[in-house]
Amino acid sequence: MDQASGGEDPNKPSKKKSNEDESKNKKLRDRITSFRKTGNKKEKPLIQHSTQHSTDPLFTQVEMPVPQPLFDDRSMNLSEKEINDLFEKMMEDMNLNEERKAPLRGKELSTRREMVVQYISATAKSITGSKVPGGLRNSRHESTLSSQEYVHELRSGITEEKLLNCLESLRVSLTSNPVSWVNNFGHEGLGLLLEALEKLLDKKQQENIDKRNQHKLIQCLKAFMNNKYGLQRILGDERSLLLLARAIDPKQTSMMTETVKILSAFCIIGEENILDKILAAMTIAAERNNKERFASIVEGLENHEAQQLQVACMQLINALVTSPDDLDFRIHLRNEFLRCGLKKILPELKETEELDIQLKVFNENKEEDSIELSHRLDDIRAEMDDMNEVYHLLSNMVKDTGSETYFLSILQHLLLIRNDYYIRPQYYKVIEECVSQVVLHRSGMDPDFGYSKRLDVDFTHLIDQCVDKAKVEESEQNAAEYSKKFDEEFSARQEAQAESQKKEEKIKELEGKIQALESQLTIEKDKLTEAQRLISESEAKIAAGPTAPGPPPPPPLPGGAAAPPTSSTTSSPTSTWWLFSPSTTSSSSPWSCWDTTTTTSTRWRASTPPATPWLWTPTTSTLLWGPRRASTPPPHCLS
Repeated sequence: MDQASGGEDPNKPSKKKSNEDESKNKKLRDRITSFRKTGNKKEKPLIQHSTQHSTDPLFTQVEMPVPQPLFDDRSMNLSEKEINDLFEKMMEDMNLNEERKAPLRGKELSTRREMVVQYISATAKSITGSKVPGGLRNSRHESTLSSQEYVHELRSGITEEKLLNCLESLRVSLTSNPVSWVNNFGHEGLGLLLEALEKLLDKKQQENIDKRNQHKLIQCLKAFMNNKYGLQRILGDERSLLLLARAIDPKQTSMMTETVKILSAFCIIGEENILDKILAAMTIAAERNNKERFASIVEGLENHEAQQLQVACMQLINALVTSPDDLDFRIHLRNEFLRCGLKKILPELKETEELDIQLKVFNENKEEDSIELSHRLDDIRAEMDDMNEVYHLLSNMVKDTGSETYFLSILQHLLLIRNDYYIRPQYYKVIEECVSQVVLHRSGMDPDFGYSKRLDVDFTHLIDQCVDKAKVEESEQNAAEYSKKFDEEFSARQEAQAESQKKEEKIKELEGKIQALESQLTIEKDKLTEAQRLISESEAKIAAGPTAPGPPPPPPLPGGAAAPPTSSTTSSPTSTWWLFSPSTTSSSSPWSCWDTTTTTSTRWRASTPPATPWLWTPTTSTLLWGPRRASTPPPHCLS
């Protein structure tokens, strides 16, 4: 059996005390129930002045006796430093943690002095003991035997019924008495408890009373190790782990629950090589019964009526599987549990609040190990990408070992692959899939080579993968074509939308120009109508008016020059001046002034067009400026 003995693994690295390990252990401790019972017990008061009679069946705590005057006198002579030293020893002896010590240290000196005196008195009584008429009392009465009296009772070979009462009373004493009492009992008492347990386990025909005594012995061992001293003593005895491993009996659910909780606690808070010792003890115990070493634990999980046993078994499984630092060892232990039937049981477990925590721990650690194993493969692929290097490394690893023959056979079989360009890669692909399934534990467990000479490898995944790959390739090709068509249609649509947008903008621009032209045309029509009206009025006035007077004298030339002579005399003040232009409308043509009252029609040049609005005369095709009636020529007319 691989690593069945639980001995030192030559490839297993030494444990490193690091923050990561502490964090991992803390995470596990939070999920695994402590072997102490802290939830249902009330904290025992350190000083009791109860007047309750000792025969009360509910009174199970040991009363602090009333101090004698001798101790009172002595206590008055103790200095404050002596009181503090004795007080610290008292709290240490009572197995108090720092959280409970803190409020006690804050009490007054007189109170601490009284507590020390009462503690000394109670300790003296527990060491000397007191005889009770009628022998041992049962578990519902206070224990009055000293530690040495319990040792004497266990050594005397009492009957099974008396042994049961003695063990129950001893369990109460181990729980309620200080550490010094447990220490005094442990020198001889621990060995006697282990001897009694071994005798009961060796009995082939076990009666009901024997099973009950076995359970009481396990409870006494649990109470004995409920302090630092007891834990060290029980781990120092080589018989303890083996007897606890033999006590894992699925037929006795209560005893097995207590036992696996103790072993779980050992895995968490025990010494460095405690895991190897526990595995070795479980291996020896299983070989005595011709069973797999983890078969009894898995069998305990199948008992759906004992939920506390199921929780305790999952606690032990998690404690065993997560304790090793070596990844290969963790995977080996987990796969060994799975081969024993855990893989079949896990889906059938009825999840409760406590059991659900343990199942989550198991699955989370399994997933973490799987990821770490995959990362290891990635590292190998990244760092060892040279085929010759990998071959030489493998050759050196298997050389002169039992694996060398199989490695050579694998290489010889690879030489038989057909030398075909297309077929050879497919062969190697199938072989790689087989190796991957075996090495990377895709099924969650190692292959079981013990029941068959031929290895059953699941090719369904590979075949489905090939079929799916062909379908995927076809789908990808169709998707690529559809994507190309879509891109073309989409581009054309975008171009059409852009062109349509440009045309719409052009239409809006033209519509704006049309509106502007229509507005301008309306304005021009209004102007034309007004000009026609003015022309009509002017023509009517000209036709109906008297003879126009002669033209006025021409204006003086610039610079004081006189006007040129005309064919007529100076125009009369009543002369009418008409302003014309040539037939062209070009601004470069000279403007002219005409005096229509004379026969010779004196012409005057205008340097600029007059400011009077001009009118178009259709009959003469000239621009008419006026009519202007003035006694002198218009100011724009020059000679």
